[in-house]
Amino acid sequence: MEGNFIVARFDKNTSFFEDLEEVCNKHGVKAGTVVWAIGMLKDFEVGYWNGQDYEKETFRERLEIVSLHGTIAENDPKYHIHASGARSNHMIVGGHLFSATVDPLIEIQIMKIEGPKMTRVQDPSDKLFKLKIE
Repeated sequence: MEGNFIVARFDKNTSFFEDLEEVCNKHGVKAGTVVWAIGMLKDFEVGYWNGQDYEKETFRERLEIVSLHGTIAENDPKYHIHASGARSNHMIVGGHLFSATVDPLIEIQIMKIEGPKMTRVQDPSDKLFKLKIE
């Protein structure tokens, strides 16, 4: 950890979100952002918000991560992560990340935010959990 920035590596056949939770706990990250991540994920479950619910799809093959970022809140749902990954044919898939398995590794940078409280509150009008910064 350098200042409020954390760089970590997640290893093969681990759960992306379990690894993220472990790093956040180790470094006391209650609120923050996932600035970037590179590497590969498999069993990549992403969703597209259609205005009512998420339309989910799982990609079993390994995907080369081309973008991964999001926010970390103090309450559940704690993580709001968006990711895109390249398939072997160089086509990109992505959306809201629900789950994934690291294969062979992920390198990630997290920024710990201290000061403002960041929580999620569900908006009854659209059911989305929206970030509230106090």
